[in-house]
Amino acid sequence: MTKNLLTLILTFLFTDALAQYNQGARLKAMANASAAVNDVWSLNANPAGITGLKSSMVALNYARYLFGDELSEQSFAFVHPFGNNFAGLSINRYGISEFNEIKAGFCFAKKFGDDLAIGVKANIHQIKITNYGNATTFSVDAGVNYSLSKQIGLGVFVNNPSSQKYKATNVETYIPAAVHFGASYTPSNKVLLAINVSKDLERKFDVALGVDYKFYELLSLRGGLSAKPFKQYFGIGLNYQKWILDIAVESHPQIGYTPQIGLSYAL
Repeated sequence: MTKNLLTLILTFLFTDALAQYNQGARLKAMANASAAVNDVWSLNANPAGITGLKSSMVALNYARYLFGDELSEQSFAFVHPFGNNFAGLSINRYGISEFNEIKAGFCFAKKFGDDLAIGVKANIHQIKITNYGNATTFSVDAGVNYSLSKQIGLGVFVNNPSSQKYKATNVETYIPAAVHFGASYTPSNKVLLAINVSKDLERKFDVALGVDYKFYELLSLRGGLSAKPFKQYFGIGLNYQKWILDIAVESHPQIGYTPQIGLSYAL
């Protein structure tokens, strides 16, 4: 790995290009329009979204950034419901041999009746950069989901509202502090439409649109667009009994194509 590639990675990390933690291949294919969508990877988005799961679920996800031969992200998620309560654990690792960032978090969410859900997640962050140093810090995420009807859902979540930061020697990294508002519309059991409006506290508004269409019982097709910067997304999902295989591709104007694959299993 050359020094130039490490510099490029850090440059993108400090912009919003790679600042978000992976939300799994399904939500990625929907442009991460995740504020009002229920998914096991809501652990890395709106923690209230895990309350839509019907059973315990474990999931793995892998993303490869094609402008670097070694740059990738590996993610693990686990959610366990008990009554109207839900507990979750997520671990994300992003980087290369000279640079890696790990985020691990524990989430607790609760349903209040059929319409309201609230979730909170506590995170620990660790960064290691060769010849620069190591650092650790903590952050909190929180979210709310509310169902207006069987077809329309609303969601809001906040990442790192206290704007926690950590510093490695000579390098200050960036942990996003952002507010996200979203809505979802389910006109039938085959179609899910979602929209997100996000405001990073240090950046401009971003808007994302996503769709999930269950083409067949075993096959879902997905797509999405986001504005800042303009990116396109596409993906598919294969559902077989308790197994779900998700594949997504993100097209970024500077990074290029980022493919990822996820596998989840309902326990």
